Amino acid sequence: MADRRMYTAQAALCSEDKSRDVTEQQMLSLIDTIQPKDENDNSIVPGEKCAEKWRMCYRDRTSHGFYVPLHLHNKNKKRKPGTVEEYNRAILFTTMNNQINKAIKYFREMEQRLIKPDNYTYTIIINAYSKQSDMVRAIKWFKRMKTNGSEPDAYTYTSLIDGYMRIADIDKAESVFRSMMMNNVHPTLVTYNILMHHSVTQLDIKTAMSFWENLLQAGLKPDVYTFAILMHGLGEEGRVDEAWRLYNTMKEENVDINTHIATTLMGMHVKHRDNEHTIQLYRQFFEAPGNKALVPTSHTRNILLNAVISNTDEDKIEKYYEQFKDSLLPHGKAITSPLFSGQSSVYTYTLFMRAFLRHNSISMVSQVYQDMIARQVKPTVVTYAVLMLAHSFVPDPYSCVHILNEMKHAKLEVNAVLYTIVMRAWAKLGRWDQVQETYETMKGDNIQPTKLTLEVLRWGRNRGHTYLVQ
Repeated sequence: MADRRMYTAQAALCSEDKSRDVTEQQMLSLIDTIQPKDENDNSIVPGEKCAEKWRMCYRDRTSHGFYVPLHLHNKNKKRKPGTVEEYNRAILFTTMNNQINKAIKYFREMEQRLIKPDNYTYTIIINAYSKQSDMVRAIKWFKRMKTNGSEPDAYTYTSLIDGYMRIADIDKAESVFRSMMMNNVHPTLVTYNILMHHSVTQLDIKTAMSFWENLLQAGLKPDVYTFAILMHGLGEEGRVDEAWRLYNTMKEENVDINTHIATTLMGMHVKHRDNEHTIQLYRQFFEAPGNKALVPTSHTRNILLNAVISNTDEDKIEKYYEQFKDSLLPHGKAITSPLFSGQSSVYTYTLFMRAFLRHNSISMVSQVYQDMIARQVKPTVVTYAVLMLAHSFVPDPYSCVHILNEMKHAKLEVNAVLYTIVMRAWAKLGRWDQVQETYETMKGDNIQPTKLTLEVLRWGRNRGHTYLVQ
């Protein structure tokens, strides 16, 4: 999935001039195209917030038949659950805290006490496994659910669809959707939002638009998350005018504008280097007079920071970085800047690393990275990519290889961009034998080369190293 995104970006970069070597600025631009990440290295797409919303606010049935949000219930940790509803609350609470084994323990306890689990019980467990992309266990519990006489509902099917879309198994996701329809279970708005969300993350705006049409034909009313997902997808494809027309449609339908919509619009413009407009949008939505101002998230602030430091000089970037560090001090300087929330975010550190790298300030890239590690902030794939690119500028391919191996050891997903950076570092040092060896390792890891990868090989062949093969 990630490689497909990067392949598209690289193809655009290579289309300008295929006769010359790939420049450092192109590689840095390539890293900029990697999907923005949050503190947990999750893609920041509005639909993910929508999916989390229905998971976190999953409702359990009370004895009166009403649906009550989980957090409104009184919790008594000393007393064992005694009803299906109480067990459902306990199972949900444990899965929300990633304690799925404890949730299974509760389930077995129910069976031992002859308390029959209902479809909500099964769905909570299926959703937990789907969220972990463990579809083998999710399907196992789905089959167990049907065997024991509990009928799957829209939430059950939506959980499975979400899980399969997370691992990019489109065929099985579509199969679950068809099964859902055949069993006369009508998809909810959340179902469509999740389908649209994953389509957008896979750069498949055409499919996302088809789901949009389907939900309208089903008589469902799009919510703010539906609009945010589609606007994000249109922005990713550069269809900014269409995204703004969708925004106007949302206003005409009296859908309340929230932080996700405003942040999506800002992100769309910062992606296309329209930094001034990004800053204007922040002022419009988050500094509005009276009580109309929205509350920015840490991601909102990072988008604003990206816009502010993209076109400024190195001295100002250093001043902003000092402000950021001051905001992290306990009982330190009061936070007055809208750029910082006082949180130690990997995304913020990575933004500063990229900003310094644009000015070829390798020492500051290293310093920011060291500051981040000192605060025990875990690097993301993008962070490592920026650090590797800084070493490739030197060139220092040995450090690039060390970082790549460190990522593999940490079980992080490596991609063609990272291998290409290593290949370029060896090429700049004139070690074309290592370029070929790195390329073979990449193929051995079943990672498909992109156009920029092949450009490095062509660069070597044009210099007489004809043994470099694709």
